[in-house]
Amino acid sequence: MVIPMDDVTSPPATDSVDSVRREIDDLDTAMLALLSQRQHLADRLRGLKAPDEGLPIRPAREVQLLRRLLGAAPGSLEREFVVEVWRAIIGAALRRQRVVDVYVGGGRGDPSRMFDVARRHFGARARIQHVGEPQAALVRVLDAPGSCVAVTPWPAAPGVGGWWPALSENRFRDLHVIAGLPLLGGGEESPEACVFAASKPEAAGEDVTMLLAFDPHHRVQRALNELGLDGKEVARAEPRVLLRIQGFLGVDDPRAAALTHFGLESVRVLGAYARL
Repeated sequence: MVIPMDDVTSPPATDSVDSVRREIDDLDTAMLALLSQRQHLADRLRGLKAPDEGLPIRPAREVQLLRRLLGAAPGSLEREFVVEVWRAIIGAALRRQRVVDVYVGGGRGDPSRMFDVARRHFGARARIQHVGEPQAALVRVLDAPGSCVAVTPWPAAPGVGGWWPALSENRFRDLHVIAGLPLLGGGEESPEACVFAASKPEAAGEDVTMLLAFDPHHRVQRALNELGLDGKEVARAEPRVLLRIQGFLGVDDPRAAALTHFGLESVRVLGAYARL
């Protein structure tokens, strides 16, 4: 059963409290039926996936879904409300596929803020634990790469202790940024937090890629210009440099490797994210 949006926005000629409440009750019942149908389809989809496919989280698909819904939503619906409702639905579908543990690290000054960002994204019933520093959260993902993610403060964000140079350590090489939180945002504004996982990022459209490199000769901007990459340096801890690139670069993108021809060393695609 699909309810046309025009039908729920046009009031009847006469109203009473009881009649409006009955309409709300009817809508609630219809919504329950639709949620049941959606859950059934999600279960069918789960059955079609290979058992060793890895994390069931697909941030790019989720962003594309939310963009479509926001584009179709009537103006009377707040964007935050649409995202909040569908994040709950997505979280419920995720739990039916596999329990994913969320480890939160960092958040100096107000550690509860990182926890709150993670809770709003992954849902009220998600298993979330604060484990101290960002590196501690990343280590938890290394210990169980197929069943957990790490949520950390945004690399190079002001006041977070400059933890991002640790990402150059070889032990973290298989971890990637797969999302920036909260999803609502955009432009030049950086997210508050990022999600790290032992999986590769996927393109959602209008993506931003994060690169980590060694730049002992301060040639990064020249290298970006030579390759036609729209990017800039966002943080430096000699000789490490953190870069933000407009557009999607996969972890094996040859453009990242080509930066070494212009004086950069140990170039690594940290990951990519898209926002609403």
